[in-house]
Amino acid sequence: MIQTLFDGLMIGGVYAIIALGLTLIFGVMRVINMTHGEFVMIGMFTSYFMFQKLGLDPFIGILITAPVCFCIGYFLYSAFVSKAQKAGEENTLLLTAGASILLVNVAALPYFLGPNFSRLTGESLYWENRIWTIGGINFNASLLTGFFLTALLIFLLSVFLKKTNTGLAMRAAAQQPMAARIVGINVPFISGITFGLGAVFAGIAGSVLSTTYPIYASIGALFLVKAFVIVVLGGMGSIPGAALGGLVLGVTESLGATYIPGGTAYRDVFGLVIFLLVLLYRPQGLFGRRI
Repeated sequence: MIQTLFDGLMIGGVYAIIALGLTLIFGVMRVINMTHGEFVMIGMFTSYFMFQKLGLDPFIGILITAPVCFCIGYFLYSAFVSKAQKAGEENTLLLTAGASILLVNVAALPYFLGPNFSRLTGESLYWENRIWTIGGINFNASLLTGFFLTALLIFLLSVFLKKTNTGLAMRAAAQQPMAARIVGINVPFISGITFGLGAVFAGIAGSVLSTTYPIYASIGALFLVKAFVIVVLGGMGSIPGAALGGLVLGVTESLGATYIPGGTAYRDVFGLVIFLLVLLYRPQGLFGRRI
């Protein structure tokens, strides 16, 4: 039981990184970003490419993955999403859904991931099948590192939102966009920064997951669903809710896969059950409030 709980907490911590980006974008911009899962895929692909070509460790590769995802996210918002916002929320949903399909098909080209599954593997990869035993409990080394990385990112994001001018501008744009414009905040620029930052969180999670998951063009859809479950569970726009929701989802999947007969094959279904229950009985989520 204890081993199962810790396994769930480890993967839940990585889920939380993905959900942080999605809830940040929704909390500030009220945009449901359907490309968010593809930024996880981009993070995985970037880590894979950097390791294969340069031998760069995936966790060190985050220093490259983060700016790559930020630039793509900022461009996507500035060139397309910002214009679709003027026509209503439905248009942004359709636009990001179309952009998601485009990114998947671009990634499936032979010049990038291609149609096949890839894996990070090699003698120089420290994280491959690496297990750390602490107090008699086995931990997947990369997921445990990712768990602590989640805690660090939550702390840094909290400080950023509360102590920096850009963070305060994000909070102002989230709470009162018109008032933010009146006092001189460049809301479109802040929105672009927010979209890029959300993409960064997804890309970082992709770098962590690249050490344990297969890498293929459409893998982002799997993590997009998980991110939506977590955001609804924690409350749309709530950063504490995203963190707690990720842990709850990870533990639920781990317990279900271990103790329900045949549960391993239906691991991803348990999150959808939670999703439906939350929508039925507490649609505002556990921490249903804006940033």
